[in-house]
Parts: sequence; C-alpha cells; structure tokens
Amino acid sequence: MSPSPAHAADPTPHVRDAEMADLPAVAAIYTHYVLRTTITFNTDVRTPREWQDRFRDHVVAGRHHLLVAEVAGAVAGFVETQPFRPKPAYDRSVELSVYVAPDATGAGVGGALYRTLLARLEADAAVHRAYAIVALPNQGSETFHRRHGFALRGTLTEAGHKFGRYLDVAYYERPV
Repeated sequence: MSPSPAHAADPTPHVRDAEMADLPAVAAIYTHYVLRTTITFNTDVRTPREWQDRFRDHVVAGRHHLLVAEVAGAVAGFVETQPFRPKPAYDRSVELSVYVAPDATGAGVGGALYRTLLARLEADAAVHRAYAIVALPNQGSETFHRRHGFALRGTLTEAGHKFGRYLDVAYYERPV
C-alpha cells in the first residue's frame, strides 16, 4: 500500500485494518522474529501463499483481526488475533500476537496497535477473553502486557525448543 500524503512524514503510528497489499511488509517483520529470535516459537518462514490464505480464511472470511500500524507511510508493525485453541468451547477466547519492525521498537507502535485492537475486542460480544503467550525471558513483553491489562496466569517450563535451547512460556489473560 502506498503511503497516504497526510501520513508520509508523520512519526505517529496510525493503526488501520490490514489489506492484502500489506502482507509482504507484515511477512518481512514476522520473518525477522522467526529467524533471529525466540519471540515466536515458529521455526519456519511462512510463504506468501500461506500469508494470503491465512488472511483470507481468518480475517476476510473469518472473525479475526489483522491490524497494521503505519509510521511515516510504511508498515511498522502488526497485531493479530487467532483462535486460542481449536476446540469449539474456546470460540469466545482469542490469542493476540503483536510484532514491531526492529527499527520501530520503542516508538509507541505496539501500544497503538494493542489499544486499537483491545477497543475492538471490548466492543465485540462474541469475545470474552484475550490471551497472550510470551516466550521467556522477555521482561519487555511481560511489562507491556501488564500495562495493557493482562495478568499472568501461569508459566509452562521448557515448553518450546528453539536455537538449541528449551524455553519457558508465560500465559497472560485479559477480560474483554
């Protein structure tokens, strides 16, 4: 998506619904975290087709959200909801994931994305709880989630294995 003239030089994050044209930028941000961090336990890079199918199935034809934040006309981060668990009894719960471009961290992008998404979820009677699963150690993410009303509900030890080491995960919950 080309930058709108009003936002081209503006350093303030502007949050909006993602479009198919945003998926390459979203994929680039996510790929950084897959290949270089333990922030996500995903070890495989999603193909462009996988991003398109996911967007079409979960957002366009589904009830989930994918929002992007633009800074100075470029996608600087995204937040998404996805099913918390596959069983029908979990349908009123969603899992949230937020990713900020490495060169945009600390600029308020993640907070802008979460505030917008959480406001939408609070207005949606079909959603009762939001969950964030945080790979540990990650003090910044834990502080971020507490700041946005999430409470720690538990930690699973050595639940994931990436880059040759076992990692714990913390489960954060927020009513919506």
